[in-house]
Amino acid sequence: MSAALQEHLKSKKEAYIINTTSILGFVPVAQGAVYSATKAALHSYTLTQRYILKDTSVKVLEIAPPLVQTQMINYDANAMPLTAFIEETMKVLGTDTNEVLVESAKMYCNNPGPNENILVNQVNDMMSGK
Repeated sequence: MSAALQEHLKSKKEAYIINTTSILGFVPVAQGAVYSATKAALHSYTLTQRYILKDTSVKVLEIAPPLVQTQMINYDANAMPLTAFIEETMKVLGTDTNEVLVESAKMYCNNPGPNENILVNQVNDMMSGK
């Protein structure tokens, strides 16, 4: 949808595309392998979309939430309360950043590199009770 609207958005003085990914796009979990893969693909697409539109009036933002208490998941003690997530996200949206990350998501999203599997394995072990 955003690709179809790019020309229209470029004609505006200021425009935003905001893609919602997930920390699971950076640190995938085995229980949700397909979901994690789709969020990783959207993260990659966001990066390329941002590059394509870099010299235009269109700003491309990515919101990568951690586990948040919503109706999508049952209550999880490790999940961030929804109101706290919204409040922190709104504060970050008020800055010049391209990546809208709440504090608890940063360690997961800043995990690339040759040893990124270490955190991936730790998270998956924790979720599987190992």
